Amino acid sequence: MGERWLEGEWMAVPNLILASVVDDPAMATRATVAVCRERGCSAPGSLECAYVDSRARPCATRWCPRHVHRIGGQGYCRRHASTVAALAGKATDPRALPSVDYRGASLVSWICSEGVSTLFEAVASTLRPGEVVFEDRSVNVVRLAAGERRWEQGWRICDRHGVRSKVMICVGEDDDSLIWLEVDDSLVAIAVPPWITRRRANQQVAPARDASDRAQFYGFLTDHIRRGLAGRA
Repeated sequence: MGERWLEGEWMAVPNLILASVVDDPAMATRATVAVCRERGCSAPGSLECAYVDSRARPCATRWCPRHVHRIGGQGYCRRHASTVAALAGKATDPRALPSVDYRGASLVSWICSEGVSTLFEAVASTLRPGEVVFEDRSVNVVRLAAGERRWEQGWRICDRHGVRSKVMICVGEDDDSLIWLEVDDSLVAIAVPPWITRRRANQQVAPARDASDRAQFYGFLTDHIRRGLAGRA
C-alpha cells in the first residue's frame, strides 16, 4: 500500500460570541449584525461567503469588503476562495464542489503549485524519445467505484499513441489532510504535509525549519515518483 507519513491529531474550535438579549428589540437588532470573521477586524460582516456545497449547504460566514475574496464576481471566505480557484471552471458544477468544511481540493492545488519545480522534474526526468508531459491546469474531481469522491491533479506522460503514464496527487473525501500519490493508478505513498501536522498541534517553527520540512516532504514525494515511473512499460 506504500509508505506512510502520518503524525498528530488536532481539532480547531472557532471563536464564538455568545449574547443574551431580553425584551429589547434594538438590542436584538444589534446582536444580529455579524462582525467580519478576519482575525483582528471589527468591521461589520456585510458580505456572506457565496460558497454552497454539493449538498446545498452554505458557508454562511460573513466578511467586510476589505477581507472578502472576489472570484468571478462572487465573494468568498479565504478557504472557499482557494477551493473555487483550485477547481477553476469546474466550480460551476455542483457535483464537483466538496463539502463546506473540506480543504482537500485546495490542498491538492497548493502542493502541485508549490512543489511544481521538484515534482515536474521528477516526472520529466523519465521521458523517452518522442514523449512529452501534459500538466493538469486545475483540480479534477473523480467518483470512485465505492461512490465516494476524490480530488486530484497531476501530470501525464504521452506520445503519439496516447497516455503512457500518469502521476496524480490526490485527496480523498474521507480525510482532507491525507495526500495519496498514485503512479499509473497504483498507490505508491501517502503523506500528511508537515504544515498540517504543525497546525493540528498548534506549533510554530522558524522559517528555516519550515522550509526544511517542506523540502523533505517534496523530496519524499519526488523519490516515490521516480521509483514508480522507473519500471513503466
